[in-house]
Amino acid sequence: MKNTEDQNLEGPAVLKKEMSRRDFLDWVIKGGILATLSGMLFPALAYLWPVMGHGPKVDMEEVAALDEIPVGGFKKVFLGGSALLLIRTAQEIKAFSAICTHLGCVVDWDGPKREIVCPCHAGVFDLEGRVVSGPPPRPLPTYPVKVINGKVFIKL
Repeated sequence: MKNTEDQNLEGPAVLKKEMSRRDFLDWVIKGGILATLSGMLFPALAYLWPVMGHGPKVDMEEVAALDEIPVGGFKKVFLGGSALLLIRTAQEIKAFSAICTHLGCVVDWDGPKREIVCPCHAGVFDLEGRVVSGPPPRPLPTYPVKVINGKVFIKL
């Protein structure tokens, strides 16, 4: 039987164990793996996350003069970090996002066909922004337009 002094040294009163080389190397390797994975994951997520910068919020912002856009014509403008496509019909001016909902290519207006076309993958949208054909999964976003004193205003 052991004496009481030996029991006190071996029991729960034994304090911290020193870190061995193996424990230290395990800690360094795990920390390195974690740092590497987070360093790879952050840029990947930043690339995949959609860009949503729109600048300061303004009720309506002037983007063009009415006489800059002929009837049946169009104009591309940039507003608050967004590319917009303005199309003038005989009755009104319509504003759409100029970015295709398929893979983000910039769309164009085909006046003779009265269609919005994406040159990258042959996506076609009608004059309301709805998908007519091609791979786009959803319609183009539209924006409210007002014409005041010969100037075109858009609200993002």
